[in-house]
Amino acid sequence: MIAFRLGVLLACLQCSIGARILAFIPLPAKSHHFAFWPVFRELAARGHQVDYYTAVPLPNPPKTLRQIIIKDLLADLHGQMSMKGMMELNAPGQTALISEMSLYVARKLFEEEPEVIKLVNSEEKYDMVILEAYFAQEYATALCHKFKAACVSIVPLLDATWVNEMSGLPDNPSYMIDFKADTTDRMTFIQRLKNVYIWTSTTLFSYYYTVGPQQEVADKYIRYPGWESRPSVVQLARDMDLILVNSHVSLGYPFPKAPHVKEVGGMNLAPNKPLPKDLQDFMDSATDGVIYFSYGSNVDMNELTREGKFDAFIKVFRKLKQKVLWKWKGSEIPKVDAPNVKIQEWFPQQDILAHKNTKIFLTHGGLMSLIEAINHGVPLIGTAVFGDQPKNLRFVEHVGIGVQLKYDNLTEESLTWAVNEILGNPSYKNSMKKRSELFKDRPMTPVDEGVYWVEYVLRHGKVLQPASARMPFYQVYLLDVLGTLVVSALLALWLTKRTLRAICSLCCGSKQNVVPKSKKRQ
Repeated sequence: MIAFRLGVLLACLQCSIGARILAFIPLPAKSHHFAFWPVFRELAARGHQVDYYTAVPLPNPPKTLRQIIIKDLLADLHGQMSMKGMMELNAPGQTALISEMSLYVARKLFEEEPEVIKLVNSEEKYDMVILEAYFAQEYATALCHKFKAACVSIVPLLDATWVNEMSGLPDNPSYMIDFKADTTDRMTFIQRLKNVYIWTSTTLFSYYYTVGPQQEVADKYIRYPGWESRPSVVQLARDMDLILVNSHVSLGYPFPKAPHVKEVGGMNLAPNKPLPKDLQDFMDSATDGVIYFSYGSNVDMNELTREGKFDAFIKVFRKLKQKVLWKWKGSEIPKVDAPNVKIQEWFPQQDILAHKNTKIFLTHGGLMSLIEAINHGVPLIGTAVFGDQPKNLRFVEHVGIGVQLKYDNLTEESLTWAVNEILGNPSYKNSMKKRSELFKDRPMTPVDEGVYWVEYVLRHGKVLQPASARMPFYQVYLLDVLGTLVVSALLALWLTKRTLRAICSLCCGSKQNVVPKSKKRQ
């Protein structure tokens, strides 16, 4: 008993002293960083030393969070693909696009970024490495091997086939849906057929298209004494101590997860803050309500203008009794002759959604926006662009918390219908209220839960990981056992057939050798 208490005391002392944590998140996808910033901040606040490599710096970091700012290497790629082009990508096309972006960033980092080159050659000691390994960044798992540290992967999306494959609990496509699938978990035969295609193509494409170049990047750039004996990046990606996923049962469909996969969706949520005075006055005076319009940080609003969609929005907004706040991402903010419309480059989104007069959120269906809308109980009108957005908005329709408009159907008539439908039908608000209660009903905050599991792994190591995570796919799927059974069955059939033939031959041969007595007398 004394030994047990001493062990617990030593484990707590280790965490109270603080661990050294490397957070290597080089891909400059802003929403991915926003989702996990609070965990990095809280880990630092609890006394851990966090070294954060990022192109999206955290504002006002704690003293024990050291930010190593790297260049936004995706800036050159922005605008190379149109909004419509992204919508037309199929599942393998989306996987390929993500892979190419990640590889472009990786090669540039290791060739041109002094701080990253310095990291590879450093003799620093880390207790844990946090990565975004499953978003086509498997190469970074080599850092876990270099520093002989516990390895944690963060996942900014909901359900992902590749994450489940790597965690040792592969998808069952009869009801488990990849984030690229535009369906619910209640599928028709045709939808299940399509889901099998997405599951198969994503898995095979990841194994045979994505992983090879990832291995080449690791072998070429991440070299240190002993790297030659390093396991493959697939083996390292499977060997995670912990996987933190930005999901929750209220945000999607329930499905089984491996023990080391923990749902901590909602970490991006912040306490409500007072609005700037001009915004506070604008919203307080909106007696008929406010509509908030934002397509996130990646969608260029200028495309709405180029494709004639901008005029449709303005015509609808002018006719409304409600006021409109429109977040504009683009080269130039347009001037609008509508007193009820306010367009700016940035708005405090969470604080606007928290205001009692906010009636509708016009969104692209990004996960962060979905989380914030559900948290504050604001119904949605969504238009999906890329990635997980079609699936998110299909979920929104399925549970009755909003409506979806296809991009090609963004017209004055469809927008008018959608706004009137949400404002005139109380079921959307009621469903959103119930969904919000479900989202908030949890034993601890998402940030506290995320930090708890990180510190749990620091204390106890790789105790959550199932054996299947490190097994080759043919063992996980029992292909070797099934193959043996099939071969054994075929061999048994063959032997049975040969035996029966032999018996028949003996019987027939015996009959031919028996001479009738009558013939003998003659």
